[in-house]
Amino acid sequence: MSAPRIGFIGMGEAVFHIAKGLRDDGLSGIQAYDKMWNVAPQSELVGRRAQEAGVALAPSLQALVEGVDIVICAVSASLAVSLARECLPWLRPDQIYADFNSAGPQTKIEIAELVAPSGARFVDGAIMGTVPGLGHKVPTLICGAGAPALAAALQPYGMELSVLEGDAGRASASKMLRSIFMKGVVALLLETVLAGHRYGLEDDLLQSIADTFANGSFHDIANGLMARGVIHAERRAHEMEEVVATLRAAKVDATMSEATHAKLLAIAAAGYKQHFGGVAPKDFHEIFQVAY
Repeated sequence: MSAPRIGFIGMGEAVFHIAKGLRDDGLSGIQAYDKMWNVAPQSELVGRRAQEAGVALAPSLQALVEGVDIVICAVSASLAVSLARECLPWLRPDQIYADFNSAGPQTKIEIAELVAPSGARFVDGAIMGTVPGLGHKVPTLICGAGAPALAAALQPYGMELSVLEGDAGRASASKMLRSIFMKGVVALLLETVLAGHRYGLEDDLLQSIADTFANGSFHDIANGLMARGVIHAERRAHEMEEVVATLRAAKVDATMSEATHAKLLAIAAAGYKQHFGGVAPKDFHEIFQVAY
């Protein structure tokens, strides 16, 4: 199979690292279009990145789309739909149009519907790690009509593409839902250590949390936290009232603690404790039996 001709929309940090990795693993002829390619002072950075990654800069979006087999848009979620619409006049049935922006499933579904009349196969891509550290080997979920073909084209050059069955939206949904935890835990940690610092306890608190998560696999610990959490939600909601009062007394923002209190009250009201007779289920999947 001949090497795919790949073109990126955007020449930001993510594209730079992905393109450089693909080049280093043997893929040549990579192109990119960035609207700032000839606009100073941004053009200097765009040009430097392109040169270092071995990427040829296209003079226009039309030139890029017409000259490649695979188009990968990786700019900003706010531009994803408008850029797909702008590409429509030049997309053709033998192409793949992939959107790797951090957008939600509804946005990816909208793009898939936009692209469909052109005959090009759409791919919903969700980057699930840190690109600067992992480059083109960053784990990426893909789905949609063009996903199997994209994987076949780029996996030989080292890209870590995992194909999810189903239509566009599943990959981006996975990323968005994962962000509930990955972004939320940062906010929780910051609220914890900022409050802890008021009492000179920040390091002790982190060590205590680390010790808790060292007592088993993450899956087992998470299973126990959720299974017991739905049973004891009401009591823990009352405990969180004391936590919120403690933070307010220390003049520390309590946004996450207040949200936790509200969430626990909602869980308690959903009737998990009554459904399970006050006994924690063995497997967290059992909690889906209760409508919430």
